Amino acid sequence: MATAYHRLLASDQSDQSNLSRDDLEKELDDIVEANSSPRPRFTLRRALELAILMASLMINVFLVMFIYSRPSTACQSRDMGSDPIWGVSGPLYSPAQSAIRYEKRVFDKVGIRGKYHNPPSDEKDALWESLYHMGVSWITKEEAARLPNWTEPLPSPGHQEKEHYIVNLDVFHQLHCLNFIRKALNPERYGPPGLGPPIWRDDPTPFDHTDHCVNIIRENIMCNVDITPNVWQWNPERNVIFPHFDTIRTCRSFDAVLDWARERQVQQMWNASLHLSLEHAHGL
Repeated sequence: MATAYHRLLASDQSDQSNLSRDDLEKELDDIVEANSSPRPRFTLRRALELAILMASLMINVFLVMFIYSRPSTACQSRDMGSDPIWGVSGPLYSPAQSAIRYEKRVFDKVGIRGKYHNPPSDEKDALWESLYHMGVSWITKEEAARLPNWTEPLPSPGHQEKEHYIVNLDVFHQLHCLNFIRKALNPERYGPPGLGPPIWRDDPTPFDHTDHCVNIIRENIMCNVDITPNVWQWNPERNVIFPHFDTIRTCRSFDAVLDWARERQVQQMWNASLHLSLEHAHGL
Protein backbone atom coordinates (compact mmCIF):
# COMPACT_ATOMS: atom_id res chain seq x y z
CA MET A 1 0.00 0.00 0.00
CA ALA A 2 1.42 3.42 -0.94
CA THR A 3 2.10 5.78 1.90
CA ALA A 4 2.38 9.53 2.10
CA TYR A 5 5.80 10.85 1.15
CA HIS A 6 7.75 12.47 3.99
CA ARG A 7 10.65 14.64 2.92
CA LEU A 8 13.79 13.93 4.91
CA LEU A 9 15.15 17.01 6.67
CA ALA A 10 18.46 17.46 8.39
CA SER A 11 16.82 17.43 11.82
CA ASP A 12 15.08 14.17 10.95
CA GLN A 13 18.42 12.53 10.13
CA SER A 14 20.02 13.67 13.39
CA ASP A 15 17.16 12.33 15.49
CA GLN A 16 16.78 9.07 13.59
CA SER A 17 19.06 7.16 15.96
CA ASN A 18 17.04 8.30 19.01
CA LEU A 19 13.76 6.79 17.74
CA SER A 20 12.77 3.64 19.58
CA ARG A 21 11.12 0.60 18.02
CA ASP A 22 7.87 1.55 19.73
CA ASP A 23 8.02 4.99 18.19
CA LEU A 24 8.55 3.52 14.74
CA GLU A 25 5.67 1.11 15.16
CA LYS A 26 3.42 3.92 16.41
CA GLU A 27 4.33 6.07 13.39
CA LEU A 28 3.65 3.17 11.03
CA ASP A 29 0.26 2.55 12.71
CA ASP A 30 -0.64 6.22 12.30
CA ILE A 31 0.21 6.10 8.57
CA VAL A 32 -1.83 2.94 8.03
CA GLU A 33 -4.78 4.40 9.93
CA ALA A 34 -4.64 7.64 7.93
CA ASN A 35 -4.75 5.76 4.61
CA SER A 36 -7.39 3.27 5.63
CA SER A 37 -9.88 5.62 7.28
CA PRO A 38 -13.35 5.65 5.59
CA ARG A 39 -14.15 8.52 3.12
CA PRO A 40 -16.76 11.11 4.06
CA ARG A 41 -20.30 10.10 3.21
CA PHE A 42 -21.96 11.63 0.05
CA THR A 43 -24.71 13.64 1.73
CA LEU A 44 -27.76 15.40 0.24
CA ARG A 45 -26.16 18.75 1.02
CA ARG A 46 -23.06 17.78 -0.95
CA ALA A 47 -25.21 16.73 -3.92
CA LEU A 48 -27.05 20.06 -3.83
CA GLU A 49 -23.76 21.99 -3.77
CA LEU A 50 -22.48 20.06 -6.79
CA ALA A 51 -25.75 20.69 -8.68
CA ILE A 52 -25.53 24.45 -8.00
CA LEU A 53 -21.89 24.46 -9.12
CA MET A 54 -22.69 22.68 -12.40
CA ALA A 55 -25.62 25.02 -13.11
CA SER A 56 -23.41 28.04 -12.49
CA LEU A 57 -20.75 26.70 -14.87
CA MET A 58 -23.31 26.04 -17.63
CA ILE A 59 -24.80 29.53 -17.27
CA ASN A 60 -21.36 31.12 -17.53
CA VAL A 61 -20.44 29.07 -20.58
CA PHE A 62 -23.71 30.04 -22.27
CA LEU A 63 -23.16 33.74 -21.53
CA VAL A 64 -19.61 33.65 -22.92
CA MET A 65 -20.76 31.92 -26.13
CA PHE A 66 -23.65 34.38 -26.52
CA ILE A 67 -21.44 37.43 -26.09
CA TYR A 68 -18.76 36.25 -28.51
CA SER A 69 -21.26 35.06 -31.14
CA ARG A 70 -22.75 38.55 -31.46
CA PRO A 71 -20.89 41.06 -33.67
CA SER A 72 -19.51 43.85 -31.59
CA THR A 73 -20.46 47.47 -32.12
CA ALA A 74 -17.00 48.11 -33.53
CA CYS A 75 -17.40 45.28 -36.05
CA GLN A 76 -20.82 46.57 -37.05
CA SER A 77 -19.37 50.02 -37.54
CA ARG A 78 -16.58 48.64 -39.70
CA ASP A 79 -19.09 46.69 -41.81
CA MET A 80 -21.24 49.76 -42.29
CA GLY A 81 -18.19 51.89 -42.89
CA SER A 82 -17.01 49.59 -45.69
CA ASP A 83 -20.31 50.23 -47.51
CA PRO A 84 -21.42 53.68 -46.33
CA ILE A 85 -23.93 54.28 -49.15
CA TRP A 86 -25.96 51.07 -49.22
CA GLY A 87 -25.36 49.68 -45.74
CA VAL A 88 -25.55 46.06 -46.94
CA SER A 89 -22.88 43.40 -47.22
CA GLY A 90 -24.51 41.07 -49.76
CA PRO A 91 -25.43 41.53 -53.43
CA LEU A 92 -27.70 44.46 -54.23
CA TYR A 93 -31.29 43.74 -55.17
CA SER A 94 -32.38 43.37 -58.79
CA PRO A 95 -35.96 42.61 -59.86
CA ALA A 96 -34.51 40.17 -62.41
CA GLN A 97 -32.60 38.09 -59.87
CA SER A 98 -35.41 35.51 -59.86
CA ALA A 99 -34.52 34.79 -63.50
CA ILE A 100 -30.92 33.86 -62.76
CA ARG A 101 -30.01 30.35 -63.83
CA TYR A 102 -26.52 28.87 -64.02
CA GLU A 103 -25.16 26.70 -66.79
CA LYS A 104 -21.85 25.29 -68.03
CA ARG A 105 -20.51 26.77 -71.26
CA VAL A 106 -17.36 26.44 -73.37
CA PHE A 107 -16.04 29.50 -75.20
CA ASP A 108 -14.91 29.41 -78.83
CA LYS A 109 -11.41 28.28 -79.66
CA VAL A 110 -8.85 30.85 -80.70
CA GLY A 111 -9.01 31.41 -84.45
CA ILE A 112 -12.44 29.81 -84.91
CA ARG A 113 -14.89 32.23 -86.53
CA GLY A 114 -18.42 32.08 -85.20
CA LYS A 115 -21.64 33.79 -86.24
CA TYR A 116 -20.78 37.01 -84.41
CA HIS A 117 -17.34 37.44 -86.01
CA ASN A 118 -16.35 39.69 -88.88
CA PRO A 119 -16.76 40.34 -91.75
CA PRO A 120 -19.89 42.45 -91.17
CA SER A 121 -23.08 41.89 -93.10
CA ASP A 122 -26.78 42.68 -92.92
CA GLU A 123 -27.43 39.27 -91.36
CA LYS A 124 -24.79 39.81 -88.69
CA ASP A 125 -26.08 43.30 -87.97
CA ALA A 126 -29.51 41.86 -87.30
CA LEU A 127 -28.01 39.08 -85.19
CA TRP A 128 -26.12 41.54 -83.00
CA GLU A 129 -29.07 43.86 -82.58
CA SER A 130 -31.33 40.98 -81.57
CA LEU A 131 -29.19 40.52 -78.48
CA TYR A 132 -30.15 43.82 -76.90
CA HIS A 133 -33.15 45.38 -78.65
CA MET A 134 -35.36 44.96 -75.58
CA GLY A 135 -36.19 48.62 -75.06
CA VAL A 136 -37.06 49.30 -71.42
CA SER A 137 -38.72 47.08 -68.82
CA TRP A 138 -41.44 47.75 -66.30
CA ILE A 139 -41.32 46.78 -62.64
CA THR A 140 -43.90 47.06 -59.89
CA LYS A 141 -43.97 49.75 -57.23
CA GLU A 142 -42.96 47.16 -54.62
CA GLU A 143 -39.94 46.11 -56.70
CA ALA A 144 -38.98 49.74 -57.27
CA ALA A 145 -39.03 50.38 -53.53
CA ARG A 146 -36.35 47.70 -53.05
CA LEU A 147 -33.92 49.17 -55.58
CA PRO A 148 -30.73 50.68 -54.13
CA ASN A 149 -31.16 53.57 -56.61
CA TRP A 150 -34.52 55.23 -57.12
CA THR A 151 -36.16 55.21 -60.54
CA GLU A 152 -39.02 57.12 -62.15
CA PRO A 153 -42.61 55.96 -62.61
CA LEU A 154 -43.33 54.85 -66.16
CA PRO A 155 -45.25 57.63 -67.97
CA SER A 156 -47.14 55.33 -70.29
CA PRO A 157 -50.86 54.55 -70.64
CA GLY A 158 -51.72 51.31 -68.89
CA HIS A 159 -48.49 51.25 -66.90
CA GLN A 160 -49.22 54.54 -65.17
CA GLU A 161 -52.49 53.23 -63.76
CA LYS A 162 -50.73 50.08 -62.50
CA GLU A 163 -47.99 52.18 -60.85
CA HIS A 164 -45.22 50.60 -62.89
CA TYR A 165 -41.69 51.96 -62.83
CA ILE A 166 -39.04 52.03 -65.54
CA VAL A 167 -35.70 50.16 -65.69
CA ASN A 168 -33.48 48.49 -68.25
CA LEU A 169 -31.01 45.73 -67.44
CA ASP A 170 -27.39 46.73 -67.90
CA VAL A 171 -26.48 43.59 -69.82
CA PHE A 172 -28.35 45.00 -72.83
CA HIS A 173 -26.55 48.33 -72.54
CA GLN A 174 -23.24 46.47 -72.48
CA LEU A 175 -24.15 44.50 -75.60
CA HIS A 176 -25.20 47.72 -77.32
CA CYS A 177 -21.80 49.20 -76.48
CA LEU A 178 -19.96 46.14 -77.72
CA ASN A 179 -21.85 46.31 -81.01
CA PHE A 180 -21.05 50.02 -81.26
CA ILE A 181 -17.35 49.24 -80.87
CA ARG A 182 -17.67 46.51 -83.50
CA LYS A 183 -19.07 49.04 -85.92
CA ALA A 184 -16.36 51.56 -85.05
CA LEU A 185 -13.79 48.92 -86.06
CA ASN A 186 -15.42 48.68 -89.48
CA PRO A 187 -15.64 52.31 -90.71
CA GLU A 188 -15.64 51.20 -94.34
CA ARG A 189 -19.14 49.82 -93.79
CA TYR A 190 -20.56 52.01 -91.01
CA GLY A 191 -18.56 55.21 -91.46
CA PRO A 192 -16.43 56.96 -88.83
CA PRO A 193 -18.14 57.01 -85.41
CA GLY A 194 -17.64 60.74 -84.93
CA LEU A 195 -18.59 62.77 -81.87
CA GLY A 196 -21.98 63.68 -80.46
CA PRO A 197 -23.26 66.81 -78.73
CA PRO A 198 -22.26 67.40 -75.08
CA ILE A 199 -24.20 65.42 -72.49
CA TRP A 200 -23.97 67.84 -69.58
CA ARG A 201 -25.06 71.45 -69.69
CA ASP A 202 -21.96 72.78 -67.92
CA ASP A 203 -19.50 70.61 -69.86
CA PRO A 204 -18.87 71.61 -73.50
CA THR A 205 -16.90 68.41 -74.23
CA PRO A 206 -18.40 66.56 -77.22
CA PHE A 207 -19.70 63.11 -76.40
CA ASP A 208 -17.39 60.36 -77.64
CA HIS A 209 -19.72 57.37 -77.85
CA THR A 210 -16.96 54.92 -78.72
CA ASP A 211 -14.80 55.98 -75.80
CA HIS A 212 -17.82 55.78 -73.50
CA CYS A 213 -18.53 52.23 -74.65
CA VAL A 214 -14.93 51.09 -74.24
CA ASN A 215 -15.01 52.32 -70.65
CA ILE A 216 -18.39 50.69 -69.98
CA ILE A 217 -17.00 47.33 -71.11
CA ARG A 218 -13.89 47.85 -68.97
CA GLU A 219 -15.96 48.68 -65.89
CA ASN A 220 -18.15 45.62 -66.29
CA ILE A 221 -15.25 43.24 -66.89
CA MET A 222 -13.56 44.50 -63.75
CA CYS A 223 -16.85 44.44 -61.83
CA ASN A 224 -17.66 40.82 -62.66
CA VAL A 225 -14.05 39.54 -62.44
CA ASP A 226 -14.23 36.20 -64.23
CA ILE A 227 -11.86 33.87 -62.35
CA THR A 228 -12.15 30.92 -64.75
CA PRO A 229 -8.63 29.45 -65.13
CA ASN A 230 -7.36 29.45 -68.71
CA VAL A 231 -5.20 26.35 -69.01
CA TRP A 232 -1.99 25.84 -71.00
CA GLN A 233 -1.52 22.59 -72.90
CA TRP A 234 1.16 21.13 -75.12
CA ASN A 235 0.50 21.73 -78.81
CA PRO A 236 2.32 19.05 -80.84
CA GLU A 237 1.82 20.97 -84.11
CA ARG A 238 3.54 24.08 -82.80
CA ASN A 239 5.84 22.27 -80.34
CA VAL A 240 4.95 24.78 -77.64
CA ILE A 241 2.75 24.99 -74.58
CA PHE A 242 -0.30 26.90 -75.86
CA PRO A 243 -3.03 28.78 -73.91
CA HIS A 244 -6.66 27.68 -74.16
CA PHE A 245 -9.56 30.11 -73.80
CA ASP A 246 -12.12 27.46 -74.71
CA THR A 247 -12.28 26.21 -71.12
CA ILE A 248 -15.49 25.14 -69.46
CA ARG A 249 -16.93 27.75 -67.12
CA THR A 250 -19.99 28.54 -65.04
CA CYS A 251 -22.20 31.20 -66.66
CA ARG A 252 -25.47 32.90 -65.96
CA SER A 253 -28.04 31.87 -68.53
CA PHE A 254 -28.44 34.77 -70.95
CA ASP A 255 -31.59 33.22 -72.42
CA ALA A 256 -33.28 33.12 -69.00
CA VAL A 257 -32.61 36.82 -68.43
CA LEU A 258 -33.68 37.57 -72.00
CA ASP A 259 -37.01 35.83 -71.36
CA TRP A 260 -37.51 37.94 -68.23
CA ALA A 261 -36.88 41.14 -70.20
CA ARG A 262 -39.28 40.08 -72.96
CA GLU A 263 -42.03 39.45 -70.43
CA ARG A 264 -41.47 42.91 -68.91
CA GLN A 265 -40.89 44.75 -72.17
CA VAL A 266 -42.75 48.06 -72.51
CA GLN A 267 -44.63 47.78 -75.78
CA GLN A 268 -46.38 51.15 -75.81
CA MET A 269 -44.80 54.44 -76.73
CA TRP A 270 -43.96 56.58 -73.73
CA ASN A 271 -42.97 60.21 -73.28
CA ALA A 272 -39.61 60.65 -71.57
CA SER A 273 -40.32 64.38 -71.19
CA LEU A 274 -43.30 63.71 -68.93
CA HIS A 275 -42.40 63.89 -65.24
CA LEU A 276 -45.09 62.47 -63.02
CA SER A 277 -46.05 64.32 -59.85
CA LEU A 278 -44.23 63.76 -56.59
CA GLU A 279 -47.11 61.77 -55.18
CA HIS A 280 -46.10 58.95 -57.55
CA ALA A 281 -42.40 59.19 -56.67
CA HIS A 282 -40.37 56.16 -55.76
CA GLY A 283 -40.89 54.80 -52.27
CA LEU A 284 -43.89 57.02 -51.40
